[in-house]
Amino acid sequence: MKSFFLFACILSVNLNYAQSKKEQIANLSLRLDSLLLLVSSERIAHEKEIIIANEKISALEEQIRTNKSIQVGQQNWMTENLSVSTFRNGDLIPQAQSNEEWEEAGFSKQAAWCYYNLSVEDLNIEVKNYGKLYNSYALNDPRGLAPEGWRLPTEGDWGELENHLFLSERNLMDAFSSEGWTNGYVGNNTIGLNFQPAGWRDVGCGGLGSEMCFWAYQSPVGESTPYVSLFFDENRPCPYESGTLVNRSTSWIMGFNVRCIRE
Repeated sequence: MKSFFLFACILSVNLNYAQSKKEQIANLSLRLDSLLLLVSSERIAHEKEIIIANEKISALEEQIRTNKSIQVGQQNWMTENLSVSTFRNGDLIPQAQSNEEWEEAGFSKQAAWCYYNLSVEDLNIEVKNYGKLYNSYALNDPRGLAPEGWRLPTEGDWGELENHLFLSERNLMDAFSSEGWTNGYVGNNTIGLNFQPAGWRDVGCGGLGSEMCFWAYQSPVGESTPYVSLFFDENRPCPYESGTLVNRSTSWIMGFNVRCIRE
């Protein structure tokens, strides 16, 4: 009888212990679910904050450049190279931070931008002010590279600018910056367009201090994308101090600056 009583006590203790462990596990499970829900909510809130922040950055960049424009004949140009990191709809434009990332973006037909030396930490203040270099997929992306109220200039727009300078007895030297050149020649920037010798990139970078290249938009988009190259040409029969604009075209591997013109 005593043995049966002892066995019953032990069984009762074990059952109570098992029930207690089950309740602890259930409580822990509820606490874990609550924690996961909290983390998920915070992650969603953080993602929304990032989206809102990107929209604010894009709007601020647009506002800054909207306020920095100049009228040249019938055209109104930005006075700085484009430096946005989002498309018009707020989507981020990926940054290429290595030669491999730049090439991968091109092979994948994805939009990308980079700094002249890829990493902003490697740049001096002057080059930072030259703006971003974009590949042709960023230029031609349907989400829109140009901020609201602006558009990408065509070859015709660049030609109109050059013709206006000629007809008004000016030349490209009046649009070239007075700083940043390393070839012994400088512009005077009397017009205020301040075209800086920001160089270009393909697999590597080049042209800094001697040349500037700007994308020219065309529709429909073809296999290659036109661009204009501006520089002092020593081989021209006329005085090359006046500057030269050459129309060219290239593939996705190149990265050039962008200047926008008001719609």
